[in-house]
This record gives sequence, C-alpha cells and structure tokens, in this order.
Amino acid sequence: MKLHGTICASITDGYERLIHLDVSAPKRKLWCHLVKHEEYLEAGEKSAYLSVGQRVTVEVGIDLVNEYSVLAAPSSVPHTFIQPISESSHVLVEVTVTEVEDEYTLLCEVEDLGGTIFVEFEEKVDVKTGVTLRVTGNLKAELCG
Repeated sequence: MKLHGTICASITDGYERLIHLDVSAPKRKLWCHLVKHEEYLEAGEKSAYLSVGQRVTVEVGIDLVNEYSVLAAPSSVPHTFIQPISESSHVLVEVTVTEVEDEYTLLCEVEDLGGTIFVEFEEKVDVKTGVTLRVTGNLKAELCG
C-alpha cells in the first residue's frame, strides 16, 4: 500500500533509516523503518536522498512479526493501530487477512491505514482468509520512484 507524506524527522544508522512521516491520507504521523542501500551514513552525516520537509511516497508493510493472536471478535475500535514506543517503528495493529501468500506472509486489510499491506511473520503461521489478527511487529517502508 502506498502512502504519501512529508518527513518530519529522520534518524540514521549506516544504511538504516527511521523516518517520522506526516501522512496526508489517512491523516496521521507514523514512524517507519527503511533501508537505503545506496547510502551509508556515519553518525552526524546528512543524507543526500532524504531530508526533513521532503515529500515522499512509500510502500508500507509490517515485518518481523514475532507475536500474534487470533481475535474471536474485533475490538470495539476496529483495526486499532498503535505505535507505543517513541521514535520507533514498533507497531501493534489489528488486521483482517484477505489473502495467504505463503506460510510466512499474509496480505491484510488495515482499516486505520485505508488499504491492504503485506504482513511478514518470523515463524510459520496457519490462518485463513477473513480472520482478524492482532500482530506485533515493525512498520517498514520502501521508497517509491
């Protein structure tokens, strides 16, 4: 799923970036992890590719899912999306499975983001389409274009 937004903050470590993205639709701010293979940065160096105030389009997904539970019924606030740790891409989110890609990867509807995203697990999962899950993982992003 593609999101369009403005970078509010950026934390770098080698090839890794953690960006705070002010997303236009749905209107919210998200911390996303991404890897910029073309640019290695030492502490204090500025990126030639990403800067605060820059408008970007990213493809988002959830990876490194190490904890999940099947919900008998969705919570009263459907598809809750929470980033409980400041300056972290850690995410707790409710998703509805729309397609099973393989034993580790699901395509899921995330109502709070307004679309479907890939959710990648660290271990094999056995769930069916239509099931609602609460997952804990990492909000990842890949730059588009």
